[in-house]
Amino acid sequence: MFAVPFLYFTYHVKYYYRPDLVRRGDLLLKIVTIILSAAVLYRMTTIRAADRELMLLCLLHLAPLVLTLLIIWQGRGSMRRVRANAATSENRDGAIHYAPTPKNLEIEKLSWDDLVIETELSEELFTVINLLRDPKTAKKYGVEVPKGILLYGPPGTGKTTIAKVMANSAGMAFFTLKLDEVVSKWVGESEKNLSALFKAAQKHAPAVIFIDEIDSIGKSRGSGQVWAENLLNHLLQLVDGVIRAEGLYIIGATNRVELVDAALKRPGRLSKTIEVPLPDEDARHRLFVLNLNKLKIDDQVDLSELVSVTSGRSGADIKEICNRAGLNAFKRESIAGGKRGYTVTSLDLSRAVREVLK
Repeated sequence: MFAVPFLYFTYHVKYYYRPDLVRRGDLLLKIVTIILSAAVLYRMTTIRAADRELMLLCLLHLAPLVLTLLIIWQGRGSMRRVRANAATSENRDGAIHYAPTPKNLEIEKLSWDDLVIETELSEELFTVINLLRDPKTAKKYGVEVPKGILLYGPPGTGKTTIAKVMANSAGMAFFTLKLDEVVSKWVGESEKNLSALFKAAQKHAPAVIFIDEIDSIGKSRGSGQVWAENLLNHLLQLVDGVIRAEGLYIIGATNRVELVDAALKRPGRLSKTIEVPLPDEDARHRLFVLNLNKLKIDDQVDLSELVSVTSGRSGADIKEICNRAGLNAFKRESIAGGKRGYTVTSLDLSRAVREVLK
């Protein structure tokens, strides 16, 4: 009975602690401990004085020893927990903690109306989407549904947006592969993280795996970096697995297609390469209309002049020009004071062009 209070203490310092026992048996354990402690106290008050003195003397000598042992064990338990926490924090970039999830919220509001691309490119992409939507019908025509494409072109031409629109239009979950999320300093962990991404996509099939800047992970071999070559080899194996799987599709994007390893572009993998060029004159005009449509534009604004001065510029540049123009109008009317017109003038746009294209 004398050991019961110490058993109760060791239970709560987690020597044999289980959360489910805490939830279901903590109250009962407290009641039993109180009853037994009361019985001990009652026994001490009813025994003879000589026996009581002997009992108290034993407790007095045993208590420091028991408490010292408890402190030592508590210290050892704390050190074990500290080491475990340190190991966990060091492995936070490992596969155990890497839990890829679909980015469906990023794509659900995107549609073809958000794409301003050439007609030929639009038709080619739309054909791919139709194949993804109805692969069974495509097979009746003897058409093998592709397992992936490679989008290439200058920065800011909308490759990422195209991938998102394709996934949303085909009704597929959207996963992204980012090098900084999968690469780990621990040997073999990068490959495990990569496998975790493909397994998660398989569970949410039909799904698209978008690999932005694929040249950073699929760079031509021979660079001398062993970890990079190992990761590329593992990616190639996973891509081959996608070929055999159903409901998975890979979209790669790169600014420099010549850097992508030839093994990734061979037939059966990402053999179909689609160029996403800089917008032509008509596309730039439509981009300005799309981005300025949400603003109140002064009647004196000449869109043809804006289209002319942005030759050779990307859609991202045009979007930034329109954003800067709105900011310039806000600052101008804030300084002037008085009633706001909420109007973007040609002066605001000209200044934005100089700021972005400088």
